[in-house]
Amino acid sequence: MKGRKFDPGMVIGTARRCVFGLPSVIVCSPLRDGKPFPTTFWLTCPHLVKLCGALESEGAVAELERRRMERPDLWTEYNLFHARLRLLLVQPAAARFLRKYRRGVWDTLRRGGAGGIDYLSRARGGAKCLHLQAASWLALGFHPAGEFLHKALVPLHCAAPAASGCVRRC
Repeated sequence: MKGRKFDPGMVIGTARRCVFGLPSVIVCSPLRDGKPFPTTFWLTCPHLVKLCGALESEGAVAELERRRMERPDLWTEYNLFHARLRLLLVQPAAARFLRKYRRGVWDTLRRGGAGGIDYLSRARGGAKCLHLQAASWLALGFHPAGEFLHKALVPLHCAAPAASGCVRRC
């Protein structure tokens, strides 16, 4: 997808693999060059990236926003979970340093939910993008809009990874 640049040095693991054993969601470091990196889970499956892009152009983010407004408490809890997870991914020595000398960076990590969404702000605490929400749902196995994501993204894999380019891209 255009505009999605990624530094492979940010990868700290694989959160989910497709039925062919290829990474479909990776786990990213919460820090990049000492600055917060907002995306804990990054969607890597070319099939799902393309599908999310198509669904976004059809209004899927607006649908997620509608669902968020129906149950803001669930979305706040979900984003708070992401913030806590991100803090746990910071190495202990780095966490001590940030809390003591870079409080602003620490606070940004602490307040950032899925994709860095400010879960404390009703106005700014939106769904952001479908790629992000899909990656988080697939990695964690739960999401406030999990039913919608499941219906929208099935099937969760391509028909043949060699034909779709997955093998070369992953």
